Amino acid sequence: MNDLLNTLSHTPLPTILVVAGIAFWVLAIAGSVAGKITVEPGKQKAAGLVGTAFIVLGVILLFAPGSGPTNQGGSEKTSSTDTTKSDSPPVNYGENRTRPSPGVNCTGTGTPDEVEICRSATLIDLDWQLYGVYQAVLKRLDQNRQTKLAQEESVWVKQRGECQRDVGCLTAAYKSRIAQLQSMQ
Repeated sequence: MNDLLNTLSHTPLPTILVVAGIAFWVLAIAGSVAGKITVEPGKQKAAGLVGTAFIVLGVILLFAPGSGPTNQGGSEKTSSTDTTKSDSPPVNYGENRTRPSPGVNCTGTGTPDEVEICRSATLIDLDWQLYGVYQAVLKRLDQNRQTKLAQEESVWVKQRGECQRDVGCLTAAYKSRIAQLQSMQ
């Protein structure tokens, strides 16, 4: 049960709404699921309408600007109304640079360090710097060394997570990792 609750707490709301909508559609069409959940024939139409409403709302939330994860373009953005613990204004690097690099979850369901990164323009900037240096180093390595670098980066992400919401710790972690990768160029 705890695993289910943990999974649900990390699932974006649009996904939950679409899945719920599909479940209501199944009930509307079949009238019964595994003999345990039954919808009276007169209420199947209502179940279908509720399912449709959930799916439409989920799709709207998924594709609405500034509402969290988006489709293929990866243009998820943090809201400009978010409060940040940084003194600097929100960073705007064009279409995709108002949020951290692709490895940071800014849906509000990320780890404490990711939540803090998404709230800080300074940390967003450092995240993009790290992403650029990492990609540059990665391109220069053979397959075996790329695998090793990816493993090292995974260890670093776990270490970064130990900072939780400590902006100073996160800033130091980023600067240290950037310097480490730059020394490999």
